[in-house]
Amino acid sequence: MRRIRQKIFLVSRCAWTLYNFRSGLMRKLVETGNQVVGGGAAGDGFEPKIEALGVKFNALPVDKKGINPRADVKLFVTLYRWYKQEQPDIVHHFTIKPVIYGSVAARMARIQKIVNTVTGLGYVFTDEKTTWLRHLVVRLYRISLNCADFTFFQNPDDYDFFLSRGLVKKSGTALLPGSGVDCEHFLPLPGLNPLKESQPTFLMVSRLLKDKGVYEFVEAACRVKARHPEARFQLLGRRDVRNPNVVPENDLINWDNEGLVSWLGEFSDVRPIIAESDVVVLPSYREGTPRALLEAAAMAKPIITTDAVGCREVVDDKINGLLVPVKDSSSLAQAMEQMIRDPEMRKRMGKAGRKKVEREFDEKMVIKKILDTYDNGNEYLP
Repeated sequence: MRRIRQKIFLVSRCAWTLYNFRSGLMRKLVETGNQVVGGGAAGDGFEPKIEALGVKFNALPVDKKGINPRADVKLFVTLYRWYKQEQPDIVHHFTIKPVIYGSVAARMARIQKIVNTVTGLGYVFTDEKTTWLRHLVVRLYRISLNCADFTFFQNPDDYDFFLSRGLVKKSGTALLPGSGVDCEHFLPLPGLNPLKESQPTFLMVSRLLKDKGVYEFVEAACRVKARHPEARFQLLGRRDVRNPNVVPENDLINWDNEGLVSWLGEFSDVRPIIAESDVVVLPSYREGTPRALLEAAAMAKPIITTDAVGCREVVDDKINGLLVPVKDSSSLAQAMEQMIRDPEMRKRMGKAGRKKVEREFDEKMVIKKILDTYDNGNEYLP
């Protein structure tokens, strides 16, 4: 039996998120003969990479700076017209604005199947100053998710949040282990980094946003370097300049100049940088399921992260990493020092992390669940 070839639209916040988190899904859909089209904000340089997968990319007016009524109406109208004209068989939305506005637009355009993935709740749910905006977003979610045929969530906390408030019906939902990780692409590379005691390297891989815990990472680095001046600290990631929580470039330059934390910028292939690190750190306030931690664990790196929504799912405390409280640079520094003192523990945790990712977060499992949802209720060709 083989699946019917379908026209499938995958719509995300921007080309960067679509490529970095959905390239495995896009490859699989193209391999099975589907017509796949991606959509999102353009201009970040990832459009050619998407099209190299055999996926046409359609630029959309997604404003990434928060709620802007005029911009959001423009996005909604653009999506409605696009869906109405093209009539895809399936539309799958990722990230907040595509989910909220795309779901309603797709229902109005009479799209056959509407699927959503709630990848996380974003800074609206981590910033204490956005209470009114949080209430608005919850109301918008209630409307939009009722327009969808199926909704995926990427961690149990978000799933419970939506179910407990009656924003979705359990019958049309499921839990995914994040976006998964390609365990054949992210492999342990033991030859690149023998256990180092003289110069341990702590690497944070993330978009450079305040709510990712960048300042806590830097504060912890300052504490640790006072007692372990040989330790190295690195930031790997891009500045999302349209995000209101972006870390100012001057801060990054100053930290680098002071020899405190090195800003490496953005790399298309993060594996060599992860391979040369000793510990991967993410002190985020809240996540969907952080892909950077999955990639690090797949490469057998021990992890330090916060006991926060999304992050705690990747780490079994004291097994494949250490959990610390949110916004607590002192506890983060203590965890770093514990890693410095015990290289054998780092090695043991790295091996446990690789096993956990293979068992719980392999991308193949995620893609299979999504494809099964696409096929549910469809006929098959012989």
